[in-house]
Amino acid sequence: MRVRTKERLRDFFGGIIPPDIPAKIEARTYVPAGQEWDDLFNTITDMITVHDKDFNIIYANKSAETTLGVPPLDVSKVKCFEYYHGGECPPEGCPGRTCLRTGKSVSVEMFEPHLKMYIEIQAIPRFDRHGEILGVIHVVRDITKRKLIEEELDIHRNHLEWLVRERTTEISAVNERLQREITERKRAEMEKEWLIRELEDALSNLKTLSGLLPICAWCKKIRDDGGYWKQVDAYITEHSNAEFTHGICPECAEKLKEDLNLPKG
Repeated sequence: MRVRTKERLRDFFGGIIPPDIPAKIEARTYVPAGQEWDDLFNTITDMITVHDKDFNIIYANKSAETTLGVPPLDVSKVKCFEYYHGGECPPEGCPGRTCLRTGKSVSVEMFEPHLKMYIEIQAIPRFDRHGEILGVIHVVRDITKRKLIEEELDIHRNHLEWLVRERTTEISAVNERLQREITERKRAEMEKEWLIRELEDALSNLKTLSGLLPICAWCKKIRDDGGYWKQVDAYITEHSNAEFTHGICPECAEKLKEDLNLPKG
């Protein structure tokens, strides 16, 4: 006998079809009854287990039986936490317990040491025709390969971020060095300009003597531009920055001694 998919699903899940049930099941218009129904679930590679409110597994597809090592369910009660987590009670943050408490679907990702794999667990509530919760459906997927790829990508991303930080540090150091060099060059330019201004000021104040100077052959006075005769030292002082100190040379000293009738030597 063949029955409609949604009617068969509704009977299986206690009256209300969970919204998260895999699309692969609901996509078919008709499903076979009896053994063929189990065969359909066994084609799904995800682990599917149905639990009552006391965490007993009352149904497991082939993937769940193989991966979890679930014994025949018709001869003994099997607690889900023993086979999923290898524990004696539901673990902290158990999605099945949360689902039973809230009546809402729960999805978590975790590494399960007991199974030695990363898993994605979808806990879907089961209700009866009156809306009372009957238990939980677990759809569990092995996501180990995906997680390993994500971890590898994280390693590469962290390495790239480290390279970027290192390169940024190097660029910052080079930029700071360039800024210091620019500052030093600006200061050197300012000092250079200051020295040039000082030299220009000094040159503007410098008095020089040039050209032919009319000088007396006898007394050695110099005639200035106004026609006045001036002592050499006075004339040079007026026309330059030179200053004079006075003394007597040896020849004049001898002449002075002769004029004063002083002994020579």
